[in-house]
Formats: sequence, structure tokens, C-alpha cells
Amino acid sequence: MSIKALIFDFDGTIVDTETPEFESWRLEYAVFGVEMPMDLWVQLIGSNTKGVFEPYSWLEGKIGQALDRDSLRARRRAAMMDLIAAERPRPGVEDWLDGARVRGLGLAIASTSQRPWVEQHLTNVGLFDRFDHLATGDQVEHAKPAPDLYLLAARKLGIAPHEAIAIEDSHNGVAAAKAAGMFTIAVPNSMTAGLDLSAADLRTDSLAGLELGEAIRLAGG
Repeated sequence: MSIKALIFDFDGTIVDTETPEFESWRLEYAVFGVEMPMDLWVQLIGSNTKGVFEPYSWLEGKIGQALDRDSLRARRRAAMMDLIAAERPRPGVEDWLDGARVRGLGLAIASTSQRPWVEQHLTNVGLFDRFDHLATGDQVEHAKPAPDLYLLAARKLGIAPHEAIAIEDSHNGVAAAKAAGMFTIAVPNSMTAGLDLSAADLRTDSLAGLELGEAIRLAGG
């Protein structure tokens, strides 16, 4: 078996957009004297599955009144975007992208987020042009933990799923990549470090601490 491509999750894996999103919600909840339920929030990471936890409805249930959702949404999003603007690519990401190009590997994104979001934030950190293809949540019927995004990314790259290494940070993402048949590396961030990532083939705290060549060797390539 040979490895022909790397397929990265985006949020929390390339850029930590997950901590700013959580922090923006935490601040809004604090206005009402309510603590954001971390155990429920983390179930959403890496997926857009509805019904697990809906933060507006949950807060309304706690305070016993309807929210001005439009105002809250605009205020929270502005705070989140300010926090994300200060983020840079996670350690080791750019080195892995460089190493992939030297080796002639394809590069793709498999993200539950919508394409405009991924494009915007990849552009902000100067990485948009580094990827051959984007597979995003608006292009598939089923988000992670279903394998659809990873299978789509593989098709766009023109490879079989087992010819790619997937890099993920969340339980839902790891499940999706494994369901697609890919060797999967879990690289959790501060939000996802406590999640069950045991289904991954390999776990590392940072890509900076793992040589790409060694990962390819471990993947059988």
C-alpha cells in the first residue's frame, strides 16, 4: 500500500476555531449567570448533527424566557471572529504541508463547515492555495461522523480512501475518517483533548512532534 495524500479536518485541526467559538458562547451564557455545559458542547465538535445540544434553546430553558436571538447571534459572532483573527495554524501544520509537497502527495480538506467559512479562514492564515481540493459540509448529505466528507475528498483527489492519511481532532471526525477506511491521526486541541479518540490509529499532541515520514511509515506507505 502507498500513501498518496493527506486529508485534513479544518476546525480545530489546522486552525483552532473551536476554542474561540466556545469562548464566545461562554461569555454570552455568563451574561445570564449560566455556565456553558462543556460536556454537552463537546458532543457537537466535528459535526453539525442536530438534536444533541442546541445552545439557544438550552439557555432559554435555563433562564425561563425567550432570547433576542438575532442580537445575541450578531454579538457572539463578532466576539468569535475577533478571537479567531488572532489564531495561527496549529504547530506542525505548515511543516506537514511542505513535506507533503516535497513527496508529491495530494492535499485536501474534509470539513463539516460550509465552504465559505473554510475558504475565508484558510485565506486569513495564508493556506488556501496549499490545498488541491476542499470537501465541505455543504457538498454532502451527511456530516461527520458519517464518512461522506472523507470519501468525497478521496474522490476529488482521484485516490482510494486507504491511500490517504486523515488528520483529525475530534471524536466525530475520527469516526468519520475510520468509517471511510483511512489511517487516522488524532491531534486534539485544548477543547477535544478529553474526548475519546481511541479509534484513531495514532494520537499525538502536536504534528510538530511527529515526522511526516514516520507517519507515512506507520500507515504502511
